Amino acid sequence: MCIPVIAGVLLWLAYRALFPNNPRLIVNSIRLAGNSGYWSPADPDERQERMDRILAILHIRPGVTPMFSGEEEYDLACMAAKLRTKIPELERADIWRVLPDQMIFELHERIPVANLGTNYYIDDSATVLDKSAYYDISASLPSISCKPAAVRTSGDASPFQHGEALANSSIRTVLDFLRLARLEFTDVHPKYIYISQDFIQCDLLYKNDPGIFTILLPLRVREEQLRDDIFGQRLLPQLESAIRNHEDERSLDLRFKDRVIAKKRS
Repeated sequence: MCIPVIAGVLLWLAYRALFPNNPRLIVNSIRLAGNSGYWSPADPDERQERMDRILAILHIRPGVTPMFSGEEEYDLACMAAKLRTKIPELERADIWRVLPDQMIFELHERIPVANLGTNYYIDDSATVLDKSAYYDISASLPSISCKPAAVRTSGDASPFQHGEALANSSIRTVLDFLRLARLEFTDVHPKYIYISQDFIQCDLLYKNDPGIFTILLPLRVREEQLRDDIFGQRLLPQLESAIRNHEDERSLDLRFKDRVIAKKRS
């Protein structure tokens, strides 16, 4: 019984001598590699700014912090989780140690799919993202707006908070609609979406037609119903018919199954 105990103690002492207490294994180099978007700037000053932000969040001091400190906060998985928490715009953070003194960070940002007013974007997972953490892509994205009560049960005056993952089913319907338009029904180009407490209004372009179509959608629709019923059976045929017949009416109400109610504009 003594032999395993002695062997274990010796191994622990050897680990302490070789890793946490080894003065040669100190972090001296930080490298950003294989990153996307905001985290892969070409300008050296911008790259240094990004690295400084990472070091501040993780409390890493080059020339001082050990490569293997033995503390939980310097575990690679803990560091990655901390970065994702502090920077909600990060979808994934991979970290490696390269002996004797280098740490490599590969950071992949979330991809915005729509504007949420002045300050925020939103991605496919319904995470609210800070616009300042991205290059300006506002012009290429559809816009979403809503009344706070339409997406919150609380009395919060603002419907959006940085880093929050919105769980409201109406937001989920809108994001499913945008994803289907982007990936499967690419002739449909949503421009503006408004979420009320009673319906979803989507203003969109279809193919190369210059006119805007106003579409009313039900609040809570699963992706399969959006694909098969809304897009496949009702929306696309109506859009095709309107363009083919040069119709002036551009309002389609798809909230009611098996029928489309169009109200003439004044």
